[in-house]
Amino acid sequence: MSLALDQLDWVIEYWPDLLTARLPMATPRPWRHPQLSEQARAERDTLARAERFERTALSLGESPAPVDVAILQTALDILVRADDLADNLAQVTMCPPLRPPTLGELDARPWLHFAAARLAEAHDGLAEWAAPITAWMVDQTARAMSLVYDGQALDVVCPWCKGVTPETPAGGARTWSVVTLPGDQIAIVCSGVCEPPQREVGTWWRGQPCWPISDWERLAKHVRVSEAHIDGHATMTA
Repeated sequence: MSLALDQLDWVIEYWPDLLTARLPMATPRPWRHPQLSEQARAERDTLARAERFERTALSLGESPAPVDVAILQTALDILVRADDLADNLAQVTMCPPLRPPTLGELDARPWLHFAAARLAEAHDGLAEWAAPITAWMVDQTARAMSLVYDGQALDVVCPWCKGVTPETPAGGARTWSVVTLPGDQIAIVCSGVCEPPQREVGTWWRGQPCWPISDWERLAKHVRVSEAHIDGHATMTA
C-alpha cells in the first residue's frame, strides 16, 4: 500500500474525532457583558458566520452548539482539498466524478474514500503525486486535534531498545520524539541504541528507526504488549 493511501485511511479514521473536536464544552455566559474590542468583535463575528454555516446542515428546530472556529476551518479546508483531489483523480483515471460538497456539508469521507479507491487502481506515479496532498491532510488533522508537536518527547519506553542510550546504559530513557521529516511527513523517531527487527521499522532517519504516522496504530500495539509484559514481570517479582 502506498504512503498516500495510508494517509487517506488515517484521515478517514480520525475524521469523526476531528468533527467532534470542533464542538468545545459550552461555558456559562458572564453576568456582566464586557465591552468588546475591535479584535474581539471580529472574532465574535467570525464565530457567528461559522455557526450560520453549520445551521444549514441542522434539522428544523435544532440550534448549533458553539464551535471552535479554527477546527471548523481546518475541516472545511480539508473537505475542499479532498474534493479537488477526488476530481483530479477522476479526470486522470477517466472515472465519473463525485458531486461537489453542498453548503453546510462537513463529512469529507465520501471524497476521501473516492480518492483512495482511485489511487488503489492507479500506477505508483499517481500515488507519489498525491502524497504531498495527503500528507498535508494528515498534518492539518493531527495539529487540529493536538496529536502532533514537532520535537515533542513521548512518555514511552521503546519496546525494542528499552530506553538504552549512551547516557542511560541501564535503559529506561524516553527516547521517542515526534519529528517532521522532509515533505512534511510526521513521524516518531527513536534516539536510543535501537535496532528493531526490519519488519517492524517503518523507515530510517539519520540512522535511527523511524515510524511515519500511518504506522502509529501498529506501534501503539507493541507499546501496550511491552508495558503489559513489564507490569506482569514486576507483579511476579514483588
